[in-house]
Amino acid sequence: MTILDAPALLDASTIDAAPGRAWTLEWTARVDQALSGLLEAFTAEPGHRSGGLALVALGSYARRSLCPRSDIDLLILHDGWSGRDLEDMVKAICYPLWDAGLSVGHAVRTTKEAVKAAGDRVDTATAVTERRLVAGNRGMADDLAARVTRWLKRAGGKLATELTEADAERHRRHGSTAGALEPELKDGTGGLRDLHSLRWAGAILLDDPGLDPLVGARYLGAADRSALAAAGETLLAARCALHLVGDRSIRNQLRLDLQDEVAAALGMADGDELLREVGLATRTIAHLHARTWPVLLEDARRGRRRRPATPKVVGPDLTLVDGLVEVDVAAHVADDPSLALRAAAAAAVHRTVVGRRSAVRLQREVEAAGSLAWDQRARDALLELLRAGAGGLPAMADADYLGVLEAYLPEWGRVRGRPQRNPLHTFDLDTHLMQASAWLASIVSGDLDEAHVRIFAEMEDPDALVLGTWLHDVGKAWPGDHSVSGEAVARDWVLHMGFSQERADRVAGLIRHHLLLPDVATQRDIDDPDEIEQVAVTIGNTELLDGLFLLGFADSRATGKPAWSTWKDLLVTRLHHRLRRVLEGEALVRPSTPQVVIRAAARRGLEEELVRTAVDGLPKRYLRVASADQIAAHARLLDDVTDGLHVDVREGPAEGVQILSIAGPDRRGMVADCLGVLAVHKCDVLEARVFTHVDGTALDWFVVRTMQDRSWDRIVPALRRAYAGEVELDDEVEKRERQRDARPPLLAQPVPITVLTRPSGSITRLEVRGPDSPGVLYRLTRTLSELGVSLLGARVATLGPEVRDSFFVRGDVPDDDALFAALVPAFETPAT
Repeated sequence: MTILDAPALLDASTIDAAPGRAWTLEWTARVDQALSGLLEAFTAEPGHRSGGLALVALGSYARRSLCPRSDIDLLILHDGWSGRDLEDMVKAICYPLWDAGLSVGHAVRTTKEAVKAAGDRVDTATAVTERRLVAGNRGMADDLAARVTRWLKRAGGKLATELTEADAERHRRHGSTAGALEPELKDGTGGLRDLHSLRWAGAILLDDPGLDPLVGARYLGAADRSALAAAGETLLAARCALHLVGDRSIRNQLRLDLQDEVAAALGMADGDELLREVGLATRTIAHLHARTWPVLLEDARRGRRRRPATPKVVGPDLTLVDGLVEVDVAAHVADDPSLALRAAAAAAVHRTVVGRRSAVRLQREVEAAGSLAWDQRARDALLELLRAGAGGLPAMADADYLGVLEAYLPEWGRVRGRPQRNPLHTFDLDTHLMQASAWLASIVSGDLDEAHVRIFAEMEDPDALVLGTWLHDVGKAWPGDHSVSGEAVARDWVLHMGFSQERADRVAGLIRHHLLLPDVATQRDIDDPDEIEQVAVTIGNTELLDGLFLLGFADSRATGKPAWSTWKDLLVTRLHHRLRRVLEGEALVRPSTPQVVIRAAARRGLEEELVRTAVDGLPKRYLRVASADQIAAHARLLDDVTDGLHVDVREGPAEGVQILSIAGPDRRGMVADCLGVLAVHKCDVLEARVFTHVDGTALDWFVVRTMQDRSWDRIVPALRRAYAGEVELDDEVEKRERQRDARPPLLAQPVPITVLTRPSGSITRLEVRGPDSPGVLYRLTRTLSELGVSLLGARVATLGPEVRDSFFVRGDVPDDDALFAALVPAFETPAT
């Protein structure tokens, strides 16, 4: 039976097997059957050649790992057929598969041509290392195998080098899959392609593709082989299910919005379970690939019988051999519980990993021990490991793979591989903690700012910060507010490690308040002395303040790009500076009016009287928050104001940030209109300040981040037209939202909308959270204006798909229910 007789043969939806190995075996068998039948039908027709032809499966097709939308890689071998015969044969073999909607990649070559082509491209070379005869002449397939073997003996070193370079480029392009929120199942670091690379290394070195030959040659241990095989099956099943539930555009990325569906197809409880299983599988592959590949590469280049390097002692019972840390054969975990952790720390210091022989033994001995007791050597090794920075991350992965952390901290299993399924986070929980530790080491080395080096050096207990950074989010593995639960868990763990009560309390304080500085900086008015005083009381001392400051930078970088910006860095730094002044007993006193006038006038060469007139007509709050540059800008605008809107643009205090100052006769909705124009022109508003002079002139400013191709020559006239009422801004903003630059991220759950009111004296802070969109700030401010609320300022923070806006208002504010009902429509977009 061929596909011509039974079209359902190549209908993937008719396969009843569960996604995974059983499914791919059945699907591969069907493709084999179809191709065999098509070749048989072709050769049976009168006038067609019938000999000297072989259909050879390559790649995943050869491995019988075809997923629903995998490419079917086919090598058609011939013994010198004519062009017309080959054309007829390809049509007969491939057209029916293409007509069935399959992706078939085919090459038509003689055996000699096939080997020559392998020397031209690394992907062609790796493809022919794994091949399987589907139909046709067995002798030709055997001839190809012999030729490939001879070629690999000559060119194996070159191919291994090219494969190393290709893998590095692939990793750079697709990023790390291990622990990722939306893992790239095939091409990311720790994906299926890394597993395939190990199989290809078997062909290059041992003339036998696969993992078993690597075990026999002692590149892998038997336990490693089992772990890799299991991880590969997990990823194969996930990829198969992903193809089944997604549309044709879905290939290898396990997208957040599809994870629950894929989990259901695999019989799992939910996307969290799926992501954890996939994350642990990818970290297994990534770790074993990173540990094994350097040795494989060296042997491929220099030969397996090369002379081993002279060992270098790097610690008690530890040596560096061929660039890898090895444990002396006489040393055992049963005699020295710190041995495995010390080996990982030594590897971190030397920017390497533990060698295979030692890793296999240590893993076995740690597992046999069950739990490990802390001692001073273990504590020192842990701190050394955490201080190693990004170069120590592979060694941290070693400690994870060896089971060291769970042996020392039995509850670590709750943290390990725990998914963080929101677009703000790049990695799962414990990967994030390791990344934060690496970032802290970078930050306190001065990679962001030399001032951070001094702050860290002057801390009384910098090791408390090192531990606190590593443990700052462990509370997410327990119910409730993760800062509160993490405080208790971390205190218990630090005491269990044998550190002092004082250090445990310091670590607990860091964890309890680790979000305080970024939250205050981005959501409150840090120019308000009362706010600074309240936060200072909460923190209590400069040691905790400095630790929170540095931890905040490390946490945001480890979280991912959406969690930090140069503007946020500036706000947090300003907040830290002001809090330190208060905690050191210094009063937050603004310069007097004469001082402000003199400084502002000097900034732009203005007459002091002009500046004084501007300042005298503004509320005291203006002097508290406006810089000398800002006062000068407004003074000049105020002097020019007649009718219409006057605008000034200058570079802001952070990279990529500008300050837009405006002046014009005040009117209702003026701020909302400005925000609407900025949204239309693809400007991100980070902060707004709103003031009115005694003469009725609005003097406002906006801190904005513009796209690189935005021109103020277009934006300023648009602001003036909007101020004059010449633009239908609702229509313009809606048009902008229909032309979004990037697809909004698809989420596992929609972003909830929350509205909170927080009165403080005569000013009320409105905290509004919900799904982000280009026009949401415009619609929120327009709604507040329509409610008659007097807007004094706004602070805008966007974290991934969520916007967190704080509005500072004066006057009567509707009750919470009425305000929520009024603001919710502001989050509606053309897409929703």
